Amino acid sequence: MRKEERKWSLPPLEWINGVQERREDLIPRRILIAGCGVGMEAFVLGERFPSADIVAVDFSERSIAAARRFQRSEKGGARVRFEVADLAGAELLAITGRAFDLISCHGVLSYIPDAATVLRNLARGLSPTGIVILGTNGAAHPSVRFRPVLPRLGIEADEFREGRRVRDVLRVCDALSVYPPTPIASKPAGFLAGDLFGPMNRAISLSEWKALYSRAGLHLLGSYHAFFAIRRVLNGDLHPVLMPKSRTEISELVDALQPASFHQLVLARRPSPRIPWHDARKILRCRPIRTALYAIRLPRGRAPWKDLRRVTLESRATMTGATLNVPQWEVEILKNCDGERSLLELLRPVRSKIPAATVSEAMYLLYQLTALNLLPAAG
Repeated sequence: MRKEERKWSLPPLEWINGVQERREDLIPRRILIAGCGVGMEAFVLGERFPSADIVAVDFSERSIAAARRFQRSEKGGARVRFEVADLAGAELLAITGRAFDLISCHGVLSYIPDAATVLRNLARGLSPTGIVILGTNGAAHPSVRFRPVLPRLGIEADEFREGRRVRDVLRVCDALSVYPPTPIASKPAGFLAGDLFGPMNRAISLSEWKALYSRAGLHLLGSYHAFFAIRRVLNGDLHPVLMPKSRTEISELVDALQPASFHQLVLARRPSPRIPWHDARKILRCRPIRTALYAIRLPRGRAPWKDLRRVTLESRATMTGATLNVPQWEVEILKNCDGERSLLELLRPVRSKIPAATVSEAMYLLYQLTALNLLPAAG
Protein backbone atom coordinates (compact mmCIF):
# COMPACT_ATOMS: atom_id res chain seq x y z
CA MET A 1 0.00 0.00 0.00
CA ARG A 2 1.42 3.39 -0.96
CA LYS A 3 2.18 5.81 1.86
CA GLU A 4 -0.15 8.45 0.42
CA GLU A 5 -3.07 6.00 0.66
CA ARG A 6 -2.66 5.74 4.44
CA LYS A 7 -4.25 8.85 5.84
CA TRP A 8 -6.68 9.83 8.58
CA SER A 9 -10.11 10.24 6.98
CA LEU A 10 -12.21 10.63 10.13
CA PRO A 11 -12.97 13.93 11.87
CA PRO A 12 -10.10 14.99 14.18
CA LEU A 13 -10.00 13.18 17.50
CA GLU A 14 -9.68 16.51 19.29
CA TRP A 15 -13.10 17.51 17.98
CA ILE A 16 -14.59 14.06 18.67
CA ASN A 17 -13.36 14.27 22.26
CA GLY A 18 -14.80 17.78 22.59
CA VAL A 19 -18.35 16.88 21.58
CA GLN A 20 -18.45 13.88 23.91
CA GLU A 21 -18.81 16.30 26.85
CA ARG A 22 -16.97 14.14 29.34
CA ARG A 23 -13.71 14.58 31.18
CA GLU A 24 -11.80 11.65 29.70
CA ASP A 25 -10.38 11.71 26.18
CA LEU A 26 -11.21 8.79 23.93
CA ILE A 27 -8.61 6.04 24.40
CA PRO A 28 -10.43 3.04 22.96
CA ARG A 29 -9.56 -0.46 24.06
CA ARG A 30 -11.67 -2.08 21.34
CA ILE A 31 -12.26 -0.67 17.86
CA LEU A 32 -14.50 -1.91 15.05
CA ILE A 33 -14.13 -0.71 11.47
CA ALA A 34 -17.46 -1.52 9.85
CA GLY A 35 -16.78 -1.63 6.13
CA CYS A 36 -12.96 -1.61 6.05
CA GLY A 37 -12.24 -2.07 2.33
CA VAL A 38 -8.58 -3.02 1.92
CA GLY A 39 -7.71 -1.93 5.46
CA MET A 40 -6.33 1.60 5.12
CA GLU A 41 -8.39 3.00 7.99
CA ALA A 42 -7.63 -0.01 10.19
CA PHE A 43 -3.89 0.50 9.78
CA VAL A 44 -4.13 4.22 10.58
CA LEU A 45 -6.19 3.53 13.71
CA GLY A 46 -3.80 0.76 14.68
CA GLU A 47 -0.92 3.19 14.53
CA ARG A 48 -2.84 5.87 16.44
CA PHE A 49 -4.00 3.46 19.18
CA PRO A 50 -1.19 0.91 19.56
CA SER A 51 -2.77 -0.85 22.56
CA ALA A 52 -6.25 -1.23 21.06
CA ASP A 53 -7.84 -4.49 19.94
CA ILE A 54 -9.00 -3.77 16.38
CA VAL A 55 -11.51 -5.77 14.34
CA ALA A 56 -12.13 -4.80 10.71
CA VAL A 57 -14.89 -6.32 8.58
CA ASP A 58 -16.08 -6.02 5.02
CA PHE A 59 -18.65 -7.82 2.87
CA SER A 60 -16.13 -8.28 0.05
CA GLU A 61 -13.95 -11.38 0.30
CA ARG A 62 -11.61 -9.82 -2.25
CA SER A 63 -11.13 -6.68 -0.12
CA ILE A 64 -10.43 -8.70 3.02
CA ALA A 65 -7.92 -10.87 1.15
CA ALA A 66 -6.11 -7.70 0.00
CA ALA A 67 -6.18 -6.24 3.52
CA ARG A 68 -4.60 -9.40 4.93
CA ARG A 69 -1.82 -9.17 2.36
CA PHE A 70 -1.17 -5.52 3.18
CA GLN A 71 -1.12 -6.08 6.95
CA ARG A 72 2.11 -8.08 6.71
CA SER A 73 4.02 -4.92 5.86
CA GLU A 74 1.88 -2.20 7.40
CA LYS A 75 2.80 -0.56 10.70
CA GLY A 76 0.15 -1.52 13.24
CA GLY A 77 -1.25 -4.16 10.90
CA ALA A 78 -0.36 -7.14 13.10
CA ARG A 79 -2.94 -6.09 15.72
CA VAL A 80 -5.84 -5.95 13.26
CA ARG A 81 -8.17 -8.93 12.85
CA PHE A 82 -9.79 -8.88 9.40
CA GLU A 83 -13.04 -10.79 8.85
CA VAL A 84 -15.58 -11.17 6.05
CA ALA A 85 -18.99 -10.16 7.43
CA ASP A 86 -22.31 -8.64 6.40
CA LEU A 87 -22.95 -5.49 8.46
CA ALA A 88 -26.69 -6.19 8.30
CA GLY A 89 -26.29 -9.87 9.12
CA ALA A 90 -27.58 -11.49 12.30
CA GLU A 91 -24.17 -13.07 12.82
CA LEU A 92 -22.15 -9.82 12.73
CA LEU A 93 -21.52 -9.52 16.48
CA ALA A 94 -20.85 -13.23 16.80
CA ILE A 95 -17.99 -12.67 14.36
CA THR A 96 -16.67 -9.39 15.74
CA GLY A 97 -17.51 -9.57 19.44
CA ARG A 98 -19.03 -6.69 21.39
CA ALA A 99 -18.20 -3.86 23.82
CA PHE A 100 -16.46 -1.62 21.29
CA ASP A 101 -15.39 1.80 22.55
CA LEU A 102 -15.13 3.13 19.00
CA ILE A 103 -16.96 1.97 15.89
CA SER A 104 -16.16 3.64 12.59
CA CYS A 105 -18.61 3.22 9.71
CA HIS A 106 -17.33 5.76 7.23
CA GLY A 107 -18.50 6.08 3.63
CA VAL A 108 -20.31 2.74 3.73
CA LEU A 109 -23.89 3.00 4.96
CA SER A 110 -25.18 5.03 1.99
CA TYR A 111 -24.64 1.98 -0.20
CA ILE A 112 -26.23 -0.70 2.00
CA PRO A 113 -29.97 -1.30 1.44
CA ASP A 114 -30.82 -2.24 5.04
CA ALA A 115 -29.20 0.70 6.82
CA ALA A 116 -31.56 0.45 9.81
CA THR A 117 -30.42 -3.08 10.62
CA VAL A 118 -26.77 -2.08 10.32
CA LEU A 119 -27.30 0.75 12.80
CA ARG A 120 -29.03 -1.60 15.25
CA ASN A 121 -26.10 -4.01 14.98
CA LEU A 122 -23.60 -1.21 15.60
CA ALA A 123 -25.57 0.08 18.58
CA ARG A 124 -25.65 -3.38 20.14
CA GLY A 125 -21.92 -3.71 19.60
CA LEU A 126 -21.05 -0.56 21.57
CA SER A 127 -19.74 -0.45 25.11
CA PRO A 128 -21.94 1.67 27.44
CA THR A 129 -19.76 4.75 26.83
CA GLY A 130 -18.70 3.88 23.28
CA ILE A 131 -19.26 6.03 20.20
CA VAL A 132 -20.03 5.46 16.54
CA ILE A 133 -18.33 7.72 14.00
CA LEU A 134 -20.75 7.64 11.08
CA GLY A 135 -19.89 9.04 7.66
CA THR A 136 -22.80 9.11 5.21
CA ASN A 137 -23.93 11.03 2.14
CA GLY A 138 -26.14 14.06 2.73
CA ALA A 139 -28.91 15.80 0.82
CA ALA A 140 -26.43 18.12 -0.96
CA HIS A 141 -24.45 15.19 -2.34
CA PRO A 142 -24.09 15.64 -6.12
CA SER A 143 -25.75 12.30 -6.78
CA VAL A 144 -29.05 13.76 -5.53
CA ARG A 145 -29.14 16.09 -8.53
CA PHE A 146 -27.23 14.10 -11.12
CA ARG A 147 -28.59 10.56 -10.85
CA PRO A 148 -32.24 11.36 -11.78
CA VAL A 149 -31.07 13.37 -14.81
CA LEU A 150 -28.65 10.85 -16.33
CA PRO A 151 -31.36 8.59 -17.90
CA ARG A 152 -32.90 11.63 -19.59
CA LEU A 153 -29.56 12.11 -21.35
CA GLY A 154 -29.25 8.47 -22.35
CA ILE A 155 -26.95 7.30 -19.55
CA GLU A 156 -27.94 4.59 -17.09
CA ALA A 157 -26.94 5.30 -13.51
CA ASP A 158 -26.80 1.71 -12.25
CA GLU A 159 -23.26 1.08 -13.49
CA PHE A 160 -20.37 3.33 -14.50
CA ARG A 161 -18.91 2.71 -17.97
CA GLU A 162 -16.01 4.98 -18.82
CA GLY A 163 -16.29 6.75 -22.17
CA ARG A 164 -16.40 10.08 -23.93
CA ARG A 165 -20.20 10.14 -24.08
CA VAL A 166 -20.48 9.71 -20.31
CA ARG A 167 -17.93 12.43 -19.64
CA ASP A 168 -19.67 14.83 -22.05
CA VAL A 169 -23.02 14.23 -20.34
CA LEU A 170 -21.40 14.95 -16.98
CA ARG A 171 -19.91 18.17 -18.38
CA VAL A 172 -23.41 19.23 -19.39
CA CYS A 173 -24.65 18.50 -15.87
CA ASP A 174 -21.77 20.52 -14.43
CA ALA A 175 -22.53 23.45 -16.71
CA LEU A 176 -26.20 23.49 -15.71
CA SER A 177 -25.52 23.13 -11.96
CA VAL A 178 -25.11 26.45 -10.23
CA TYR A 179 -25.25 25.57 -6.52
CA PRO A 180 -23.47 24.00 -4.87
CA PRO A 181 -20.57 24.06 -7.36
CA THR A 182 -19.39 20.44 -7.42
CA PRO A 183 -17.56 19.65 -10.68
CA ILE A 184 -18.17 15.97 -11.45
CA ALA A 185 -16.99 15.44 -15.03
CA SER A 186 -13.30 15.61 -14.09
CA LYS A 187 -13.57 13.21 -11.15
CA PRO A 188 -11.62 9.94 -11.39
CA ALA A 189 -13.42 6.80 -12.48
CA GLY A 190 -13.24 5.31 -8.98
CA PHE A 191 -15.13 8.26 -7.51
CA LEU A 192 -17.81 8.19 -10.19
CA ALA A 193 -18.33 4.44 -9.88
CA GLY A 194 -18.87 4.69 -6.12
CA ASP A 195 -20.37 8.11 -5.49
CA LEU A 196 -22.53 8.76 -8.54
CA PHE A 197 -23.20 5.51 -10.34
CA GLY A 198 -24.09 2.12 -8.89
CA PRO A 199 -27.22 0.25 -7.77
CA MET A 200 -27.99 2.70 -4.94
CA ASN A 201 -26.78 5.80 -3.15
CA ARG A 202 -28.70 6.86 -0.06
CA ALA A 203 -27.94 10.58 0.15
CA ILE A 204 -30.40 12.10 2.60
CA SER A 205 -30.77 14.88 5.14
CA LEU A 206 -29.70 14.68 8.76
CA SER A 207 -33.33 14.50 9.84
CA GLU A 208 -33.81 11.40 7.66
CA TRP A 209 -30.65 9.78 9.04
CA LYS A 210 -31.90 10.67 12.53
CA ALA A 211 -35.06 8.66 11.93
CA LEU A 212 -32.81 5.64 11.27
CA TYR A 213 -30.23 5.97 14.04
CA SER A 214 -32.82 6.98 16.63
CA ARG A 215 -34.71 3.71 16.09
CA ALA A 216 -31.42 1.93 16.76
CA GLY A 217 -31.16 3.67 20.15
CA LEU A 218 -28.37 6.03 19.10
CA HIS A 219 -28.12 9.75 19.86
CA LEU A 220 -26.27 12.50 18.00
CA LEU A 221 -23.46 14.21 19.93
CA GLY A 222 -22.09 16.36 17.15
CA SER A 223 -21.91 17.04 13.41
CA TYR A 224 -18.59 18.11 11.88
CA HIS A 225 -20.46 19.97 9.14
CA ALA A 226 -22.34 22.02 11.74
CA PHE A 227 -19.12 22.79 13.64
CA PHE A 228 -17.91 24.82 10.64
CA ALA A 229 -21.28 26.19 9.54
CA ILE A 230 -22.13 27.78 12.88
CA ARG A 231 -18.98 29.89 12.99
CA ARG A 232 -20.56 32.71 10.97
CA VAL A 233 -23.27 32.99 13.63
CA LEU A 234 -20.69 33.02 16.42
CA ASN A 235 -18.48 35.54 14.63
CA GLY A 236 -21.51 37.83 14.35
CA ASP A 237 -22.26 37.56 18.09
CA LEU A 238 -25.66 36.10 17.24
CA HIS A 239 -25.31 33.10 19.55
CA PRO A 240 -27.81 34.41 22.17
CA VAL A 241 -30.54 33.97 19.52
CA LEU A 242 -29.84 30.23 19.48
CA MET A 243 -29.96 29.72 23.24
CA PRO A 244 -30.85 27.27 24.75
CA LYS A 245 -30.30 24.93 21.79
CA SER A 246 -27.77 22.13 22.27
CA ARG A 247 -25.06 21.17 19.79
CA THR A 248 -27.34 18.37 18.64
CA GLU A 249 -30.23 20.75 17.97
CA ILE A 250 -27.90 23.20 16.22
CA SER A 251 -26.66 20.39 13.99
CA GLU A 252 -30.21 19.64 12.89
CA LEU A 253 -30.97 23.32 12.33
CA VAL A 254 -27.81 23.80 10.25
CA ASP A 255 -28.57 20.85 7.98
CA ALA A 256 -32.11 22.10 7.40
CA LEU A 257 -30.74 25.45 6.21
CA GLN A 258 -27.44 24.34 4.69
CA PRO A 259 -27.63 20.64 3.76
CA ALA A 260 -24.38 18.71 3.96
CA SER A 261 -23.02 16.76 1.02
CA PHE A 262 -21.42 14.35 3.49
CA HIS A 263 -22.33 13.88 7.15
CA GLN A 264 -19.62 13.14 9.71
CA LEU A 265 -21.51 12.35 12.90
CA VAL A 266 -20.61 11.22 16.40
CA LEU A 267 -23.31 8.94 17.84
CA ALA A 268 -23.65 7.29 21.24
CA ARG A 269 -26.09 5.18 23.20
CA ARG A 270 -26.34 7.94 25.79
CA PRO A 271 -27.53 11.42 24.77
CA SER A 272 -25.53 14.49 25.64
CA PRO A 273 -26.26 15.83 29.13
CA ARG A 274 -28.93 18.51 29.14
CA ILE A 275 -27.29 21.82 30.00
CA PRO A 276 -29.80 24.22 31.60
CA TRP A 277 -29.13 27.13 29.25
CA HIS A 278 -32.70 28.35 29.85
CA ASP A 279 -31.87 28.98 33.53
CA ALA A 280 -28.80 31.20 33.99
CA ARG A 281 -28.69 30.60 37.75
CA LYS A 282 -28.43 26.85 37.21
CA ILE A 283 -25.63 27.44 34.72
CA LEU A 284 -23.59 29.05 37.49
CA ARG A 285 -23.60 25.76 39.38
CA CYS A 286 -22.13 23.86 36.41
CA ARG A 287 -18.42 23.07 36.28
CA PRO A 288 -16.62 24.39 33.18
CA ILE A 289 -13.80 22.40 31.60
CA ARG A 290 -11.73 23.30 28.56
CA THR A 291 -11.51 20.89 25.65
CA ALA A 292 -8.23 20.03 23.95
CA LEU A 293 -9.48 21.23 20.56
CA TYR A 294 -7.80 24.64 20.82
CA ALA A 295 -4.53 26.06 21.99
CA ILE A 296 -5.73 29.11 23.91
CA ARG A 297 -3.49 32.16 24.32
CA LEU A 298 -4.52 34.20 27.32
CA PRO A 299 -3.35 37.75 28.05
CA ARG A 300 -0.60 38.20 30.61
CA GLY A 301 -1.07 39.98 33.88
CA ARG A 302 -4.25 41.05 35.62
CA ALA A 303 -6.74 43.77 34.83
CA PRO A 304 -9.94 45.11 36.37
CA TRP A 305 -12.67 42.44 36.14
CA LYS A 306 -14.69 44.24 33.47
CA ASP A 307 -11.80 45.33 31.23
CA LEU A 308 -11.76 43.70 27.80
CA ARG A 309 -8.79 41.45 26.99
CA ARG A 310 -7.81 39.62 23.83
CA VAL A 311 -8.00 35.82 23.84
CA THR A 312 -6.87 33.77 20.83
CA LEU A 313 -8.06 30.25 20.06
CA GLU A 314 -6.19 28.18 17.47
CA SER A 315 -7.01 24.62 16.43
CA ARG A 316 -4.43 22.91 14.26
CA ALA A 317 -6.66 19.82 14.10
CA THR A 318 -9.54 21.64 12.38
CA MET A 319 -7.57 24.54 10.89
CA THR A 320 -9.87 27.01 12.64
CA GLY A 321 -9.38 29.81 15.10
CA ALA A 322 -11.04 32.75 16.78
CA THR A 323 -10.00 35.98 18.40
CA LEU A 324 -12.25 37.07 21.24
CA ASN A 325 -12.37 40.31 23.18
CA VAL A 326 -13.64 39.20 26.57
CA PRO A 327 -13.74 40.74 30.05
CA GLN A 328 -11.10 39.81 32.60
CA TRP A 329 -13.58 37.67 34.58
CA GLU A 330 -13.98 35.43 31.53
CA VAL A 331 -10.20 35.23 31.17
CA GLU A 332 -10.09 33.98 34.76
CA ILE A 333 -12.65 31.28 33.96
CA LEU A 334 -10.64 30.09 30.96
CA LYS A 335 -7.45 30.13 32.99
CA ASN A 336 -8.79 28.17 35.94
CA CYS A 337 -11.62 25.92 34.70
CA ASP A 338 -10.67 22.31 35.27
CA GLY A 339 -14.02 20.60 35.76
CA GLU A 340 -13.68 20.70 39.54
CA ARG A 341 -15.02 24.11 40.52
CA SER A 342 -18.34 25.60 39.48
CA LEU A 343 -18.72 28.93 37.70
CA LEU A 344 -20.10 30.28 40.94
CA GLU A 345 -16.89 29.33 42.74
CA LEU A 346 -14.64 30.69 39.99
CA LEU A 347 -16.48 34.00 40.03
CA ARG A 348 -16.92 34.30 43.78
CA PRO A 349 -14.73 37.45 44.11
CA VAL A 350 -16.95 39.42 41.69
CA ARG A 351 -20.15 37.38 41.57
CA SER A 352 -22.48 40.20 42.62
CA LYS A 353 -21.18 42.46 39.84
CA ILE A 354 -21.86 40.16 36.88
CA PRO A 355 -25.41 39.21 35.81
CA ALA A 356 -25.94 35.46 35.60
CA ALA A 357 -27.37 35.85 32.08
CA THR A 358 -24.15 37.53 30.92
CA VAL A 359 -22.08 34.64 32.22
CA SER A 360 -24.42 32.14 30.59
CA GLU A 361 -24.19 33.81 27.16
CA ALA A 362 -20.39 33.91 27.37
CA MET A 363 -20.23 30.22 28.23
CA TYR A 364 -22.67 29.35 25.44
CA LEU A 365 -20.38 30.94 22.85
CA LEU A 366 -17.41 28.89 24.07
CA TYR A 367 -19.57 25.76 24.22
CA GLN A 368 -20.72 26.12 20.61
CA LEU A 369 -17.11 26.71 19.55
CA THR A 370 -16.36 23.37 21.28
CA ALA A 371 -13.76 25.22 23.32
CA LEU A 372 -15.45 24.43 26.61
CA ASN A 373 -17.92 21.97 28.10
CA LEU A 374 -20.06 22.29 31.20
CA LEU A 375 -20.19 19.34 33.56
CA PRO A 376 -23.21 18.97 35.85
CA ALA A 377 -23.13 20.49 39.33
CA ALA A 378 -21.15 18.35 41.80
CA GLY A 379 -23.22 16.04 43.97
